[in-house]
Amino acid sequence: MEMILSKFTEQVISSLGNLASNEIAKVLCVKNEISKLSRKLESMTAIIRDAEMTVVQYETTRDWLKKLREIIYEAENIIDRCMIEKEWLQPLVIQECNPSSVFKSCREAGVVYVIAGEIQELNQKLEGINLEGARLHLNPDMEDQIRLDLDISPDLEPDIVGREVESDSDNLIELLKREDIPNRPVFAIIGTIGVGKTTLARKVYHKASTMFEKRVWVHVSKDLRHLTMWSGERFCGKRETTVQQALLRTWLQGTKFLLVIDDVWSENVWDGLLEIQAQHGSPGSKALITTRNERVARRMGAVHLHNVKGLNEDDGWWLLRTRAFLDENNGHMQDIGRRIVQKCNGLPMAIRRIGCHLREVDSREDDWERIYSSDFCGISSTIRSAINMSYLELPYYLKRCFLYCSLYPEGSVIERKHITRQWIAEGFILPQENIAQRSTSAEEESEKCYDELLGRGLLLPENETHGSEGSKMPHLFRSFALLQSQDENFIGNPLDIGDFLKPYRLSITTGDVEAIRNGIRKLKSLRTIILCRNPLNDLGDIFLKFSHLRVLDLRDTQIECVARSLGSMAHLRYLSFANTQVREIPSSIENLRMLQFLILKNCTRLNSLPESLGRLANLRTLDISGAGLNQVKFGFSMMKELNCLRGFLVSLGDAENRNGWPFEDLRSLNKLTSLKILRLERTLTGEDARKSELDAKHRLKDLELCCSTDDGTPEISRAAKIKDVFESLKPGSSIVSLKLQNYYGHGFPSWIAPSHLRQLKRLTLDGCLHCQHLPSLGQMKSLKFLSINGSNLITYIGPEIRGTPDDEVAFPKLEKLVISKMSNLKSWGDLEIRDMPSLKNLRIFECPKLDSLPSWLKQCMALRSLHIDHADSLEAIENIPALKELEVRQNNKLKLISNLGKLEDLKVVDCLLLDFVQDVPSLRTVHSNARNSTELPQWLQPKKPFMLRRLEIVGPEDLLHSCSSATAPYWPVIQNVDHVYANLPDGSFYFSYAKSSSYFHKSARNLAHSSLQSSASFSMPILPQVEEVVSADEIINSSEQTGQSSNHAWMRILFTVLLFVAAHMFSLSSEY
Repeated sequence: MEMILSKFTEQVISSLGNLASNEIAKVLCVKNEISKLSRKLESMTAIIRDAEMTVVQYETTRDWLKKLREIIYEAENIIDRCMIEKEWLQPLVIQECNPSSVFKSCREAGVVYVIAGEIQELNQKLEGINLEGARLHLNPDMEDQIRLDLDISPDLEPDIVGREVESDSDNLIELLKREDIPNRPVFAIIGTIGVGKTTLARKVYHKASTMFEKRVWVHVSKDLRHLTMWSGERFCGKRETTVQQALLRTWLQGTKFLLVIDDVWSENVWDGLLEIQAQHGSPGSKALITTRNERVARRMGAVHLHNVKGLNEDDGWWLLRTRAFLDENNGHMQDIGRRIVQKCNGLPMAIRRIGCHLREVDSREDDWERIYSSDFCGISSTIRSAINMSYLELPYYLKRCFLYCSLYPEGSVIERKHITRQWIAEGFILPQENIAQRSTSAEEESEKCYDELLGRGLLLPENETHGSEGSKMPHLFRSFALLQSQDENFIGNPLDIGDFLKPYRLSITTGDVEAIRNGIRKLKSLRTIILCRNPLNDLGDIFLKFSHLRVLDLRDTQIECVARSLGSMAHLRYLSFANTQVREIPSSIENLRMLQFLILKNCTRLNSLPESLGRLANLRTLDISGAGLNQVKFGFSMMKELNCLRGFLVSLGDAENRNGWPFEDLRSLNKLTSLKILRLERTLTGEDARKSELDAKHRLKDLELCCSTDDGTPEISRAAKIKDVFESLKPGSSIVSLKLQNYYGHGFPSWIAPSHLRQLKRLTLDGCLHCQHLPSLGQMKSLKFLSINGSNLITYIGPEIRGTPDDEVAFPKLEKLVISKMSNLKSWGDLEIRDMPSLKNLRIFECPKLDSLPSWLKQCMALRSLHIDHADSLEAIENIPALKELEVRQNNKLKLISNLGKLEDLKVVDCLLLDFVQDVPSLRTVHSNARNSTELPQWLQPKKPFMLRRLEIVGPEDLLHSCSSATAPYWPVIQNVDHVYANLPDGSFYFSYAKSSSYFHKSARNLAHSSLQSSASFSMPILPQVEEVVSADEIINSSEQTGQSSNHAWMRILFTVLLFVAAHMFSLSSEY
């Protein structure tokens, strides 16, 4: 954490300077003390930087930095305290800043004295820290001692693994061959740390040996002072940049070249350095770079970005086993080995290093289990150093954001909205002013940080769930972040916190209610508490303990009551009770003058909100959507900073009960960027709705317009009224995301048109039951996501949805399309041949009358994934040439899957009539789930067997047993698959099979089942031990000797019964 302390200090110095010049400093009579504190900190910045640049080997240096960090945080708290007093004094009209009149208005007589005393005490502490710092023996290294400039040659590695490497290199070679791309273009291979970017570049470099007159491999040092170069495979040395530039120019002059620049950290490598040399090549020359940062590639003007993905589990297991020198016959190690691969997130670099480490332990499950449970960053300095290289490149504010992500539990989804708001509340993100002199909000800057962490691969995007965009932090990066922030952050049971650790951020993931209460009492300096999904149901006096807390996240807990002492947390900026049973918010919430984010989403037992909530002048986000509110007593007139309002309840017009707000209350909220309006059916006329003046809100980007659920057929007058209301809620053209929910008008509002919503990227039409035709959505040039859900009257999607696009391409940027709960939809008419060029993902759910897929899917050459669920009239899926992933679930009439030339992954769940899967030459992975069938599906038994790499079978025990040996009925199917995995419907393991070794790995239940069946005919071969590996060859040989050992039948029966009883007892004990 020390690596960011100097920048943190500079930020606090700047805040102190602003405070000293603020009127409140004069009012509180602390201007001189604040200026003194600022000067002392400024005088220490040089020694702080020296301490950070020193490799921190000495405990004294680490202790000094810890003490200093405590003071910096205390200084920030004092700044906060002064600004809080300013908020309390704000209502007063202070003409000439007369101290005597102001002191009378202070809430407490001793406020001024206390604040001044705190600053004086802090100055004294700083004096002592300064003297200690002067005695430290610091030896700063201006060159980074941790980041190593590794010159990686273009030589191919001996253990390259992964089918994607071959296909990806072939695809890049095809791109490099193209002559229709502008001269000397840049292609980029991007991906996270250790994912295999250089491996792929090497593969391309070697495959292109006959395509170019000259091939050059270059590595540029971080400081741009040195270039290391290879010509072809010949090493040409590492020299100063100016010398190598001249040599490079002579090589490239007038030749058709391929220039590979490996491990690019900054666009400066290209701009003004290598780009000049590349300009001297002949037409057809190409440049290929590898980089961890997508932004760098874009700034270099890359015409194509190729994202490298991690290894799949099978390839990762092969690599781990190879590097660990594990014999292939040790099949019992496969389960723990695959879990190790998963923990490595499929990163070849990490798998190699852990594999090498496994050589040092015995090939036993308990030894490997111990390695699995350990911290991979802790046991491998290579992994730690590789991640540290990327960490050091992060800007100061991004370092803090990255480390904060580790507070979320392992494997949990980090929702974009939650984390970005918490960063702001912690003070990591500040508004900026760009080149065009347009100030950007803290939310915009925070969103950029999130996107940058995604772009660098430090967070991995997760499929959207319930409309929320999220990501996960890979284990290796989280492990590194925990290590880096161990002095400030703690994750786990608070009782485990030692006496010497004083964390500022606490994420409670384990511990019962009593342990939590007792564990956190001693922690006085906390700024963040995250208690997600915790059994805690009563906070007690927790609010009194943590007066400096900035973030309190209690979502998904069992909290019911909130004490009045909530108002004592004066520094609090983020408060979430989402998805809890909270019944009441106390009126003391008005004391949280610094509160910026209040999340009460889905608090179904919360019936009312106090009037005092309306006095939170700094509130930026208020989310009350899904709350059980029937009474709201506050207004929005003082909330000048509010930019996100989720759950604006339309009033019934009853001024006494205040069950909502009139539309005119939205007028003053000029900073709104996100708005969700509920219960629009309450609106009397379109004229009332027009009072909201949504068209004047030029910052509004995200809009949801919702009626309450209405499954009945509305009267014509009601339908006409609601259509008039929605017409009157016409927003400005700044809208990026739009959702209409339970709209029951006959026909969509006229403003849902490409001529008005030019910037629209996301459109969700949910429960628009009575609309028979869709708008001309194909003309929306920016639309990337479209979801149509529950439009019951639509039987046919015709040419009206396409419209007449200007450039004759409909849906030019649409990437994801979701069609669901369309109970009468039968077909979708033809599109033109160039339409939907960007469609990658298609989802079709609960369309029972859809009898055929759109014919235009065959022209969607970007389509990668198709998921069809409960399309009960659909009989065939065929002729989609670009499709790579197909999932079908409970499609009752589906019989045929055919002519999918690029299909690699197929998942079939409960499609009982499916008989044929044919013309799928690229199929490699199959998942079959027939939980109620005792027979292997017919489509898995074609005359010409599939040559699969992986087969996953889920089904009842009788079915799985029929696959689990070389003498079983379905052995002809199993024997052609590289890896087979079989699980029971409850998810429990039954057996696995590896073709390369012909060995089965069986569960105790499987072995017991085999024993019972064998004993019935007195022909059971000698049984292996529970959870043992069985050779297919051994089984075949033993079956040939059937009948030869019947002399000891009674012993076998007894042994079988005992084994079965043991297995049964084991299964019972595992349930408890």
